Amino acid sequence: MTQDIKIFTGNEFFRPGESVYIHRSEQFPGFIGVLHKHRFIEIVYVLRGEAEHVVGENRYSVKKGDVIIVNYDTPHMFRAKEGFSAYDLMFTPDFFDASALDSASFDALSSSFLFYSLFPDETPLGSDLQLSSSAGVEFAALFDKIYTEYRAQDKGYIELIRAYGIELIIKLFRHLEQDRRRSISVKQRQLVMQAVDYLKENFDSRVSLGDLAARTFLSKDYFGHLFKDATGVSVSAFLQKLRIEEACRLLTATDRTVTDIAMTSGFSDMKFFYQCFKKATGTTPARYRNKTEKET
Repeated sequence: MTQDIKIFTGNEFFRPGESVYIHRSEQFPGFIGVLHKHRFIEIVYVLRGEAEHVVGENRYSVKKGDVIIVNYDTPHMFRAKEGFSAYDLMFTPDFFDASALDSASFDALSSSFLFYSLFPDETPLGSDLQLSSSAGVEFAALFDKIYTEYRAQDKGYIELIRAYGIELIIKLFRHLEQDRRRSISVKQRQLVMQAVDYLKENFDSRVSLGDLAARTFLSKDYFGHLFKDATGVSVSAFLQKLRIEEACRLLTATDRTVTDIAMTSGFSDMKFFYQCFKKATGTTPARYRNKTEKET
């Protein structure tokens, strides 16, 4: 028999006319140890102690300094150990940006006017995210400020909470981007290296980012980010480098025409070939050939 999932809505927390709320876990024990989901986004900051966070079939430990982002409508629960305490910030996307008014999930913020520049295309946010405690002090101060303003309700408190919340989300995504770059798995790196080998063997053919992504069963944008994280350059830049290297080899080793060499190297547009060649070598194909002939 499946466990019943308790549903929390904003009406149970938000004050009239507001779409943000914060409490400490010990003030709402009904959250702890109970499988639930909610009609808002939740960002949890662990103040002290440890707990097991259960999200679907996944279970992982959280400890002091960790930040956990739980998306809209995601069944989850915290199984707290003794001494566990956490801030629990709840909000809907429109609290930060009215353009997200009709959206519900944390992902919706990625397309909002306020935050769109922070999000890589198709960053796989998933149903939950966890950041380790390395940035704990930085986040603790922001949660303290939000909590204090919410409790005091002094004039302008909502505007300050919004400002602190924007700072929090920006810093969260800075850390997520850093973590993403550090956490390329062995399997993902193998996929990129397979793509690199394929490019080396087929650089003279029409090869696109979409073609490579399709071979890995990943989305085009996500694979593009993965490739750049692993190699330091984009797919197109890597492909151009291979083609220019081949053109240089043919200019040095053969007497074929520049046009023939460009086409053989994978360039179908001569103007583009000249632009790429000069950018890479600092000279024209003809001068490159003459220079290497004089040096031999």
